[in-house]
Amino acid sequence: MEQILGSGSPSAAAGGADEVAEAAIEVLFHRHHAALLRAAFAVLGSREGAEDAVQDAFVSLYRHWGRLRDPAAAEAYLRSAVLNRCRSGIRSRIRDRSMTAAVGVPLHVVDTAETAQRHHDVALVGPALRRLPRRQREVVVCRYLLELSVAETAETLGISDGAVKRHTHRGLHALHTALEVTR
Repeated sequence: MEQILGSGSPSAAAGGADEVAEAAIEVLFHRHHAALLRAAFAVLGSREGAEDAVQDAFVSLYRHWGRLRDPAAAEAYLRSAVLNRCRSGIRSRIRDRSMTAAVGVPLHVVDTAETAQRHHDVALVGPALRRLPRRQREVVVCRYLLELSVAETAETLGISDGAVKRHTHRGLHALHTALEVTR
């Protein structure tokens, strides 16, 4: 954790409270890092961008740990922070493309049969998912990659339960249609 946070982290000065924060964040990291990374990759289509978004979210959580009213809300904070960073990444890419007409190339690393299958699935679903409108994409990622309930998704995205259901239905229909066309 110290490698991610750097030697100038507040933990060097604050002592005990930061040790509690580090321990809690380490547990959150082990439990949620992989799922958050998959979700960010599904939204961004870039492994490097996904890793940056997730790392930034964990660093931000660490820096703001003392301001959390309820440490039990840390998981929701992470999900929201990752999605916000993905949105920023998309806006940044759009700006960069319009200014330089550069196109990013996703990084594909295959080291096991399971990873190869995941990359195959992402190669099929990822482009279709990224063509969905932003809100539909975010809802589908929350519901199916992060495995959040309707209520958790609504809280994470700041929308109503009905909006989650509507965007889920429309997003899944659009994905199904897009994947039928590619077969």
